[in-house]
Amino acid sequence: MEPLNLPICNQCNTMHPPLPPGAKCPMAIEKTPSGETINYEDFFVSLKNILTSQIQNKNIKDTKKFLGNIIVIIAKLSEEYKEQ
Repeated sequence: MEPLNLPICNQCNTMHPPLPPGAKCPMAIEKTPSGETINYEDFFVSLKNILTSQIQNKNIKDTKKFLGNIIVIIAKLSEEYKEQ
C-alpha cells in the first residue's frame, strides 16, 4: 500500500484532500481585522451542547429544519450586533 500524498493546505497548513477551487478551508484559522486569532472552539462546543439538549428535550424529529432555523436567527443577531 502506498502512502497518501496529500497536499498541504495553504489556508490551514495541514494535509488533507484538495478543496474545490475558490472554497474556504473549514479548518482555516480566522483573524479579526486587527490580526487577532478568532477562537470558535468554545462557542461551538457550547452551542452543540445547547442544541443537542433542546433536540432531545423537545423530541425534535426534523433536525435539519431546526438547525436551519437556528442559523437564520444567529445570522440576524450577528447583523444587528453593535460594539459599544
